[in-house]
Amino acid sequence: MGSMTTLIIPIILLIVLVVFMIIPQQRRAKKHREMVQQLSEGQKVTTIGGIKGTVHSVDETTVVLKLHKGTEITMEKPAIKQVDPS
Repeated sequence: MGSMTTLIIPIILLIVLVVFMIIPQQRRAKKHREMVQQLSEGQKVTTIGGIKGTVHSVDETTVVLKLHKGTEITMEKPAIKQVDPS
């Protein structure tokens, strides 16, 4: 009986780990991938570095952002953190 209890506790802890940590992280990653795939010109975005800009053009792997005073930067799509409400 004692050895069965010793085996059940790690299994329960593993199930709790999966339910509370791994599944929500996978959902957030899927939501971010979908958001990045739906980027289009004219959207206002924020990068993971905190840079705010407007999407000027979108490529398969990169995004060109137009910043203040006409400055443009090219970034990888995964570097986009969020689409800001306009």
